[in-house]
Amino acid sequence: MAKLTRVPLTGLAPGERKLDSKTAHYLCDVLRLRAGEKFLAFDPQSQLEADARLAVSEDGTYCGVGALREAARSTDTGIVLVQALGKGDKTEQVVRSATALGVAELHLVESARSVSRVNDRSDGKRVRWEAIALDAARQSGRADIPKIVGPHALARELDAWRETSAMKLCLVPGAAQSLRSLTADWTLGSPIAILIGPEGGLAAEEVSEAERAGFVAASFGELVLRTEIAGTAVLGALLLLAQG
Repeated sequence: MAKLTRVPLTGLAPGERKLDSKTAHYLCDVLRLRAGEKFLAFDPQSQLEADARLAVSEDGTYCGVGALREAARSTDTGIVLVQALGKGDKTEQVVRSATALGVAELHLVESARSVSRVNDRSDGKRVRWEAIALDAARQSGRADIPKIVGPHALARELDAWRETSAMKLCLVPGAAQSLRSLTADWTLGSPIAILIGPEGGLAAEEVSEAERAGFVAASFGELVLRTEIAGTAVLGALLLLAQG
């Protein structure tokens, strides 16, 4: 049986509904589905899904939504990635990869060496980041999307973590303790925060401030990773380690 194409539909409910122009374009023009063909509709907010059938009429594009069921792949990793803003499209790469790897929350922060800065256009960027996360969820089979927080100053983010009991790690090349040793007793679903610096890494005073907020410096191999790769590599490693 062929795997159905996944399409996000918010407010998913049984019955017929008219599709918005963007979804209609994706189904009819990009995927080239024809009237009567089926697809899998999923709602990332309710984490429900249903089989749906495309219908086209003179007044628009519709779909008939079948019985709702719990989504097959819900994520509850407990992982929060605290990622310093990168230049260009690097933050978009992080959003895409982190979503596909099941991060629960993605907190975006501005640090001393961040080339990209928090400004009046940040709200517009977050709309795009959320759209990227939704597309990554669709492609990866994930039922939900991560909560995206920020962007805001690193100091504000660290203040929010000071009184929490979650495991908190800060990736620092050459740190005395390794990610593997520090996460030996961590289990998937338990809260854990991973702080990743920007190009050039976190400044020494920022690492010290993170440690005062309860973060522990952790090394990850002998090589220095690019900021947009580090989070992806760490998330993959955590998922692998959690499998035992």
